Amino acid sequence: MSYINKNLQTNETIEYKANIHWFIFVMPIIGLAFGYIFYSTKTSLTHYTGLIILILSSFQLLKRLLFKISTEYVITNKRVILKSGILSRDALELMVSKCEGLRINQSIIGRIFGFGSILVTTGGVTNTFRFVANPIKFRNEINRQI
Repeated sequence: MSYINKNLQTNETIEYKANIHWFIFVMPIIGLAFGYIFYSTKTSLTHYTGLIILILSSFQLLKRLLFKISTEYVITNKRVILKSGILSRDALELMVSKCEGLRINQSIIGRIFGFGSILVTTGGVTNTFRFVANPIKFRNEINRQI
């Protein structure tokens, strides 16, 4: 059972659950491809450079996989909840009625592939939800709950 389902309040229902976009895996996979190309060459300098790139890209891929597995972005009828972490947990719960401002940041690549960051402002504090798939729908769901 997920953190969100365990911590729902009385009469609270999940209205929308955002997904982490698959684009977070693109750079590590490109790094693995380049690392393999360099690693498979005959010269020792490019061979060891490729090995280093393969190791670093593998760590980045693992880190991003754990991020995708451990992160939940949820809007309920009462709260906006961000939870991340497997061994250690970082949970942020915002009352929907206290959300003052919403901002969407999307790069050109983010607009093409359909992901972005959402910044929610409450009482002068800004909270960021990163790599949200379809951030417009996430924003619309927050606005609908307000």
